[in-house]
Parts: sequence; structure tokens; C-alpha cells
Amino acid sequence: MSFVFPAIDYPVVTHAGEADWHFPTTAEQWPAVVGDWLLDPHSLTAKLKQHSQHFTVQVLGQREAPLLGNETRWLGEIAGGVVREVILWCDYEPWVFARSVFPFQALAAAKLKLEELGDQPLGEHLFNQPDLRRSAVEVSRFAADSKVGRLHQQLGYSAQALWGRRSCFHAAEQQLLVAEVFIGASPLAKHYRETLDV
Repeated sequence: MSFVFPAIDYPVVTHAGEADWHFPTTAEQWPAVVGDWLLDPHSLTAKLKQHSQHFTVQVLGQREAPLLGNETRWLGEIAGGVVREVILWCDYEPWVFARSVFPFQALAAAKLKLEELGDQPLGEHLFNQPDLRRSAVEVSRFAADSKVGRLHQQLGYSAQALWGRRSCFHAAEQQLLVAEVFIGASPLAKHYRETLDV
């Protein structure tokens, strides 16, 4: 099957303030499908591959950029770093928008080999690191008119609220912040679309 990625402007996320990142609380009553995707501590890439016959990564861009205010909380008070944004496609449908941020020294770290990543999934690469440690997962709701919400609509889906998660990965004495928002045909986006959570 011949498939051409849609043209998406990079970067998708340009400013802070659209996410309310927080650690899940016991007061939040998650439906099973929500907890299954948002709170799963294992590799998202591996899970996506289990749910599809054809998994691909669309790299929207990767370049130097200033950190957003809520990203310095994890990575420290550094002026900027490298920002990578991708869409993860399962069976030719968009499931996840991911934004990864890492300091320049992480890109230069020989053990991580991030400069060789290309269109390979970052998550799979990180979970192959022998000394990988991962922070607790934060979650956030994104409004339909947020940057990620508009991306979801640009890809052909109706306006709706979306949910995402993020965590900080530590490997090879470096740290990387990875945020993943469930969009499009993902089970999580479908769940909220069906319950009219807009």
C-alpha cells in the first residue's frame, strides 16, 4: 500500500499554557481504557506495534528550540535544547502525537546515539538502554482548540478533548522529557469521542 504522510507544520507546540500537567490522583476515576493507555509504565511503541500490522513514525521536525516553562521543571533551568515532534501511525491512521525534549549534552552523548535516530521511534530506543529509569507519569487534558487539538482536526477528525501523558527518562547520565498525546484513531481518543467529552 502506498501511503504519503500529510504535510504538518513544525513545531506543533509553540508555547506553554495549554497543558495542565499533573500526577494522577485517587480522586480521578479513570475508565479502564483510559488507565490502560495513560498509566501504562511500559514501552508505548511496543504496545502500538502489538495493536497494529503496520507501524510508522512521521518525523515532523527536530531542531534547537527554547524550552517551555513547564519543561524546565524536569530538565533544569537551561535556555534551550533539542525538540523533536513526531506522529505515530498505526495501520495508516494517526494514534499519537509525541513531543520529546532533551538537552544538547544528551544529543551529544555517545551511548545514547540520538543523532542516529532518524525516523526510528525514540521510545523503543530508550527502552533498549540498559540503565533506563523513568519518572512517574504526569497526565493532562488538551482542549479541542489547543495546538494538539487543532492537529487532531487537521488530520480529519472532529473537534474533541484529548488526553496525554509525559515522563522524564534517565539513561547514560542524561535525561529526556517525552510527552505523548493520544489523537486520531487511538482507543483513548475514540473513547472520549464516543462519550462526547468535548
